[in-house]
Formats: sequence, C-alpha cells, structure tokens
Amino acid sequence: MNEQTPDHEAQRKTILRDTFDAVAGGYDSQPLRFFPQSAAMMAGLLAPLGHEQVVDVACGTGNAALALAPLLPQGRVTGVDFSPGMLAQARQRAATAGVTNIDFVEGDMSSLDFAGAPFDAALCAFGIFFAADMAAQLARIAAVVRPGGVVMTSTFDQGYFQPLRDLFFARLADYGVAKPPQTWMQVASEAGCRELFSQVGFSEVQVERRSLGYHLASAEDWWAVVWNAGFRRLVNAIAPAERERFRLEHLREVTALATTLGIWLDVEVLYTIGTRPF
Repeated sequence: MNEQTPDHEAQRKTILRDTFDAVAGGYDSQPLRFFPQSAAMMAGLLAPLGHEQVVDVACGTGNAALALAPLLPQGRVTGVDFSPGMLAQARQRAATAGVTNIDFVEGDMSSLDFAGAPFDAALCAFGIFFAADMAAQLARIAAVVRPGGVVMTSTFDQGYFQPLRDLFFARLADYGVAKPPQTWMQVASEAGCRELFSQVGFSEVQVERRSLGYHLASAEDWWAVVWNAGFRRLVNAIAPAERERFRLEHLREVTALATTLGIWLDVEVLYTIGTRPF
C-alpha cells in the first residue's frame, strides 16, 4: 500500500527531476552505454510492423525512442519525460540524427494526457521502478494503449552492478548516508515482473532476460556511471567537504577489482512484455 502523503510525493518527484536535470549532460557518456544497447534490444523485441504509434514513457534522453523510430517508417514515437534537461538532450540527439518521426513532450508519467488510447504500444525503459505505486503506474500506461496493444518495460535484475553497488553503499554508510528504500526490487526478478503485469490484468506476459555487461577501462569509468545517473543524488547527500575523500576511497576499492580486461560492470536486464486485454 502506498502511504505517502501528497506533499511527500511532490517532494520526491522534485528531487528526482532535479537529479535527472543535473545528470542529463553526461547520461549518454560511453561508460553508460548499456542504455542505448538496452534500447536497441527493446526495439528488436517489440518488432513493429512499421506503421505503429508508440509512446516512450519516462523517455529520458530518448534512447528507446531513437532506437525504435527507424523501424517505424509509417509510424511515430512520442517520448514523454518530466525532466526538461533530459528532453533537451533527446531533442538535440534526434535533430543531429535527422530523425523526424519523434515528438518529445514534457509531462509526468503519473498523469499521461492522451485521450482515447491512441497508441499501439508503449515502452517504459528503466522507469517503472521510480513510481511510488508501480501497479498504478503500469495501469496508467496501459490506459493510453489500445486493447490488444503491447506494453513493455525494462528493469534491472537484482544483481546489477554487483559487487560495485555493494561497495558503493557500504562506503556511503561510512559517511552517514543510508541506503535508500530498495523498492525497485519488486521488479528485479522474472517472478516480480510477471506479478506486476498480472496485477494490472495483462495477458500473454513474457519476460526476457539479457546480459548487457561489459568491462570498464578504469575506476574513473565507474565513477562516470555513478555521477551521470541516479546515484549522484546519494553522493550529494555527503557533506561537500567530504565528497572528494569519499570518491577517492571508493575508487581505490573499485580499482582493486580490476583484471587485465578491466572492471566488470554487470548489467542483467529484464524485459517484460504484456498484451492489453480487449
């Protein structure tokens, strides 16, 4: 049950929006290349016929939308995100690539304003776990998809970024920063993903697991992952005078994991696909 007050939820969203505005400029950096790789995987799994209208919910810098657009020569993608910074990056990327069948719209995924279920499919890449009530959010996404249409999410498996993630949280604890609630774990397993989609009444639910991990060249590349994604807000919870010491201590322990190939970044991703009932 979601017991958050409206004020608390508004504050939580403000923190998230500010975080993603702050990281937007580095979100597409090479150490975070699993994002576009995963987006290409989503587009392939969706396998559109080419005419569909698709919405990319919590689109960020447009990875999923940009991967899907070339597969829709007679169709169109609408990307929705509440971060102006992320949307600015998405629009610039689309313009640079010369992609014209994408619209990027600023909006909150908790209040999708599309009347009449106009979409044939919806994607939500690494976004559903930011919702305080994931089932309610998934239902809102389903509501803008026609009956018989498809909704797909991507989520991290529970072991993603290990052991780097555990080292990061342990070092944060040394600086008095508590690990945030791990609500994302609800969809960090195949069973959890199926359960979420079942709660919303989807039929023909499939869960596909893919390994997108790779070796980072150095501990500094791991820091780019930390600093240019959602972990930045946890680092910013450390007193400013202590952040550089934290960074150096953490990177020393990450460097100790290096092999001749580099530092392994484990990225196991779950793709859940469901058909909206008629």
